[in-house]
Amino acid sequence: MELGLEKRRTGRYTEQFSGGAVYEENTEMIVPDNSPDVLRIIKGCANVFLKDKSSRDGKTDISGMVKGAVLYVAEGERGLRKLDISMPFAYVLDTPGVTPDSKLVVVAKLRSIDVREINPRKISVRAGIDVAVRAYGEVELELCADVNDADKYGVCVRKTVVSTYSPINLREKSFIVSDDIELSSKECDMAQILVCDAALVPGDTKIIGNKAIVKGNAGITYIYALEDGEIACGEYELPFSQIIDIDGMDESNDLRIALNVTGIELDPQYDASGKARYMTASIAATAVAEVFELTDIESVNDVYSTKYELSVASRDVSCKRLCDRKEKRVAVNETVETGMGIKQVLDASVNLMPCTRRREEGGEVLGCDAAISVTYIGEDDGVYSATRRTAAICPLPLNSNLCYDVRSEVRGKSFSVGAGNEINVRFFTDFDITETEEIAVPAILSIEADPERERRDRDTPSVIVKRLDSDCDIWSLAKEYATTVEEIKLANDITEDITLSCGRMVLIPRKR
Repeated sequence: MELGLEKRRTGRYTEQFSGGAVYEENTEMIVPDNSPDVLRIIKGCANVFLKDKSSRDGKTDISGMVKGAVLYVAEGERGLRKLDISMPFAYVLDTPGVTPDSKLVVVAKLRSIDVREINPRKISVRAGIDVAVRAYGEVELELCADVNDADKYGVCVRKTVVSTYSPINLREKSFIVSDDIELSSKECDMAQILVCDAALVPGDTKIIGNKAIVKGNAGITYIYALEDGEIACGEYELPFSQIIDIDGMDESNDLRIALNVTGIELDPQYDASGKARYMTASIAATAVAEVFELTDIESVNDVYSTKYELSVASRDVSCKRLCDRKEKRVAVNETVETGMGIKQVLDASVNLMPCTRRREEGGEVLGCDAAISVTYIGEDDGVYSATRRTAAICPLPLNSNLCYDVRSEVRGKSFSVGAGNEINVRFFTDFDITETEEIAVPAILSIEADPERERRDRDTPSVIVKRLDSDCDIWSLAKEYATTVEEIKLANDITEDITLSCGRMVLIPRKR
């Protein structure tokens, strides 16, 4: 006889894939015919702008553009020239478990850029791109909430409450941050913007109903050439605010926002006299909102009958439990050697590599490699660049049984000229860490009772006296002797669900 089950169904997303790869794209650039030969390459700088992403069975297709510039000194000149880098890329990442219906979170960042002179008219550019993918699939979680006709068949039910942490929605929104920037008196003599960069720094994020209110600042840095050939730098901040509508979200949910720049345009505006009075800035960006729900799920995890033998079919459903959410800030102070005296630092950029688990004395910790690049004017009035690799180590001992989702960002970057031929670069690395644990939740599929196979015959005594030979919980004892937890508690004057210790004498009454 198959017993009826009350099922509880909840829709949610499950993580199908999390991982990434390093991809290289190469190109060769030709110096224009109307430009002199390359004398010395200063540096290459670029950003990775993700344009499109799509999933298919076991694969994720990613495409975008590497845009930036090569700065160089031409023969017979002291000023800088630039060659614009515009390098499309397309990459196919193996993502087992991903389907065409998967929801994707893709981040592409520049790991490195290597610029070399092939000859005075040709330059080789090699860009290393970090690609990280998280894919979610929509699933329906079905658990047994109760058993029908339990009293009729003497079925005892044990329920458990499991706290789960799971994504319930994913939303991506494209937007543009733009404004007119008033230029200083020195910047009015701007002849050309050589390189520029932008970083979106999230500020206050609130959930109001089903809307996410995201505020922050877009930090812009740029190096430019003046009409007399002098090289200078500038920076500016643009505030932004966005509203993202997300179905099914409320204030009780956990919201994580990832901001990505997909394009930068800085356009100086000149008056009739040729002076740059202001600059139009436009930053294209995307905001990816991941919504997580903390839910207490009650389900039946074990059954038995005091009357009949049962056949129970079940399986374990994998869920995640939230252990902790924490933020850690790590200060990094690094010295970059230049090899000559320094008149002025124009720019210092920091690229963070993906966060990894590292073996340190006493256990594993989290850490990010960081590539530092500085551009400066030397004592001979020439423009140069220097690089340095370092690491930001988050002093957080890791538990091998836990899963860690870590997002890291550079904050509060500053630089100064140190003693001798060196530049001191300081910045913070902010680690946003989510600790979760994989748990198995029993899901009962079916229960069958066999009325012809009774658990107790007529000769079974009304009370059994037993000395426990090991620690035992009351449920297991009741299940073994076809009685109930309540009967054992009453017979032994026990008021709570406790573990009975080895050697204890226990009265096990027959179910009345």
